[in-house]
Amino acid sequence: MSTNRVVMVALVGVVMVGCGEGISAPRTVPTSGTVLFKGKPAEGVKVTFHPTFSMQFTPNGVTGKDGRFLLSTAAPVDGAPPGEYAVTFELMRAGADKRGLDTEFDAWKGKYANPESAPKVTIGSSETTLEPFHLD
Repeated sequence: MSTNRVVMVALVGVVMVGCGEGISAPRTVPTSGTVLFKGKPAEGVKVTFHPTFSMQFTPNGVTGKDGRFLLSTAAPVDGAPPGEYAVTFELMRAGADKRGLDTEFDAWKGKYANPESAPKVTIGSSETTLEPFHLD
């Protein structure tokens, strides 16, 4: 085994041990929904579920062409833990900042990104398909 490979294996082991201290993935249920903007499916919207309870994870997803999203918490499309959430929306676009560096920005300029004024939803203990979110 090459020296680089030995170092990489050792580093992965350290990271895995360090990440496992007291944090374990919560139990999740498959969760999906749809985002409509002005009555039409909204593509490329980052949907974030902010737990109103104590949890170290923030479920999120991105809408496809049909406006549909699947939530991910600790693994791709694993869903969300049961509980109540404030749901925020950001229409992410690529651009450049004032220095010309590549960046992403919310095309809605934070209009739907404040958890304190966001709609609330409750995820139950079984697979959940949420009512569509209507943004204007």
